Amino acid sequence: KVATRNTTACEKTRTIRREVTIEIRPLLCQAMIIKLSLAILLLAFDPQYILVLGFTVDSHVSPLKYPTRTALRLQKENIQDDIVTKTPSFPFSSSELVDMAKDYIDNPSPDWWDDEEFVFRGPVIGPLVKKDLLSTLQANEDLKKAFPDLQANAFGFTADDPIEPNRVWFFVRPRGTFSGPFQHPTNGIIEPTNAPYIAPPEIRSVTFNEKGKIKYQTVGYVADRFTGDTTGGRGAIFGQYAVMGQAIDGNPGSWSTIFLQKLSEFLPSVPKSYSSKDDLPDWWKDERMGAEL
Repeated sequence: KVATRNTTACEKTRTIRREVTIEIRPLLCQAMIIKLSLAILLLAFDPQYILVLGFTVDSHVSPLKYPTRTALRLQKENIQDDIVTKTPSFPFSSSELVDMAKDYIDNPSPDWWDDEEFVFRGPVIGPLVKKDLLSTLQANEDLKKAFPDLQANAFGFTADDPIEPNRVWFFVRPRGTFSGPFQHPTNGIIEPTNAPYIAPPEIRSVTFNEKGKIKYQTVGYVADRFTGDTTGGRGAIFGQYAVMGQAIDGNPGSWSTIFLQKLSEFLPSVPKSYSSKDDLPDWWKDERMGAEL
């Protein structure tokens, strides 16, 4: 009898458990669905929240593939840590560097250029050291007479470069009028036509050294050649020449430009396109000259 009662009690217990399981199972499924839905929702904002729910995020998921706020913040912190460990301290703040760059643009002078370290580079012009750039600018002095109302219209100055914190980047959108005669280095005098000089937006930069002198300057890198310019999408001096009807191929790798630059080494009247490799400072490592790729 005792055995019979125990068997009956076990059967009742199993029956109750089955009934409870049947009733609770839908609730458990709903809870799991809610949990997964919440996990998916939070993942869209920040993967770190998933850990709170008991899930794990695969370690191989790249932050760049899923650029959430935390991933981008961690990526920025890693970049900043890398800068701290690899870049020596610099004596000028970002705001000071921007002010120095603006002062240079408003009051351009070779006195800003470091005597030993300075290098000038454009997409197809340079590298030019200080003495050679002075000679080149002197040869093109008549450009000021040809475009007497030239305005650079510089804007967007920033010294927030995460890789080169001593480099100031900015844009220019030059405007002017070809209203004066120009003494071409080889073609004689070019008479003015009053043609408008509307250049495309162009990216430029100046890099300062610890002495507050300019170590490196870049010009001529067109940001958008579809803005309705009158230069055929050309930047810097190439745009001015185009407006005067003396267009030059300013594309890197242009065989005609490379040939003219090589030829100019034997023509004293033609401004230098690049300096001798022996004159370049030790910090300049790039072997390409002028328009060479």
